[in-house]
Amino acid sequence: MDKQMYLKHFSRAARWQLGGPEAVEVVADYAELLDQRPPDRDDTLVEDLGRPGAAARLLTEPKSYRRWLWVFAILADCLLLSEVLVLGAQHMYNRYLLVGYGPFVVGLVLALVWFRPQFHGQKMPLPRGVLWALAGLAVCCITAGAMLAGLFTGAWDGPLDSYGPTARWILCVSSTVATAAGLFGAVRARMNDRRWSALYVLGLSMVVLCLQILAALYSLDGLSLDAQGWLTHYFVRWAVVGGIGLVGTGVALC
Repeated sequence: MDKQMYLKHFSRAARWQLGGPEAVEVVADYAELLDQRPPDRDDTLVEDLGRPGAAARLLTEPKSYRRWLWVFAILADCLLLSEVLVLGAQHMYNRYLLVGYGPFVVGLVLALVWFRPQFHGQKMPLPRGVLWALAGLAVCCITAGAMLAGLFTGAWDGPLDSYGPTARWILCVSSTVATAAGLFGAVRARMNDRRWSALYVLGLSMVVLCLQILAALYSLDGLSLDAQGWLTHYFVRWAVVGGIGLVGTGVALC
C-alpha cells in the first residue's frame, strides 16, 4: 500500500469515525507525516502506522463514536421502516400504515438536532453537489405526483383495473429512490458537511408521503374515487407532511 492509498483509506475512516469537520485537521497531520517518510519505506506503512481504520480508531473517543453509531442506526431505521411499510402496504391494515408518522417525527427531529443548523456566525458555501441531489429528488417527487395525477384524472388510457397496481408501482419506486437518497445524505452529512442532512430530511419526507398516499388508496375498499371523495379528505394530511418536510429541508441547509 503506497502513501496515497493509505491516506485515502485513512481519510475515509477518520471522516466516518470522527466526523467531517473534526477529521480535516487529523487527515492533514497524517498527510504531513506521510510526506516526511522516505519513499523506500512505503512497503512498511501498515507495519509502522497500523491499518488505516485502526489508526483512525486510536484517535476516536469511543463514547462519542458509539453515540454516533446509535444515531445513525436510528436515522437509518426510520427510513427503512417506512420503506418496508410502503413495499408491504398491500399486506397490512390501513391503521398499521399510519405508524409511518412515528419514524417521520423521530427521524426529522433527530437529524435536525444531531446535525445542528448554524443560524449565526460566518456562512460557509454549500457543499458541492447537495443542491443537485436535492433537485434530482424533487424532480423524482414531482414526476411521480404528475404521473399519479394523470392516472386518476383519466388522462391515461388503460383498463380501470390497472390503475391501482400502476399507482402502487409508481409509489414503491419513488419511495425506494428516496430511501437510497436519504441514507446517502446521512452518510455524507457525517463524512463531509452537516448540510447534506437536508437530503435525508427530504428523502424521509418523500417516503412517508408515499406511505400516506398508499394508505389512502387502500382505504378506498373498492369504492370509486369520486364516491369516496378521497382527494379532499387526504390532501390536507399530505400537504402537512410535505410542508413539514420542505421546512425541515430548508432548516437543515442553514
